[in-house]
Amino acid sequence: MIDGEKQRLRRRMREQIRRHELHESGKHLLRVLEHASWKRGVNVLLYAPLPGEPDPTLLEWHKESRFLVFPKIEGSCLGLYRQTEGSLWIDGPYGLQEPDPKTWENVSPDEIDLALIPGLAFDLAGGRLGRGQGYYDRLLGHSRFQGVKLGLCWEYQIVPMVPRSNSDILMDGIITERRTCLIADKCGSMLDKAKEKE
Repeated sequence: MIDGEKQRLRRRMREQIRRHELHESGKHLLRVLEHASWKRGVNVLLYAPLPGEPDPTLLEWHKESRFLVFPKIEGSCLGLYRQTEGSLWIDGPYGLQEPDPKTWENVSPDEIDLALIPGLAFDLAGGRLGRGQGYYDRLLGHSRFQGVKLGLCWEYQIVPMVPRSNSDILMDGIITERRTCLIADKCGSMLDKAKEKE
């Protein structure tokens, strides 16, 4: 039953994305730059966007002392790769650009401080509707993943409720072009841990 609800919502959100032809990610990026977890983070997980998704790759111009990490589909999971000076991209499944493992540095989930996550729909309780393969849920649900999880989407992708199963991982916050919504106190607790290390 939940799977059917998810499929109906996916169809509806894909149609919404098609209707909104003009997408400008600048306001999202300003909100990310203001977020405490960006200011404190060292390893930040981004994604190469599909058409219609907010584009976090522009954050490369603001990375300063941070390391940018991108996912690569490896079987049923996502491998994580940190960008280096000579990093190259390759064509991956679903029309995605992915890290070339030969020119990127492999990292483990416990090294990620902040993860910016795409989705088709989000709700204000932290629910996220992905594209149905479960890649991000498996990564974010990994026992070693402790980073702050921020969903990036357009305001029209916020829905009253995303159908949710036990394997779905909640976001700690959501950033749209209009607002930043913090859902859990994880962002604050991560900052406290960072301060303790200083």
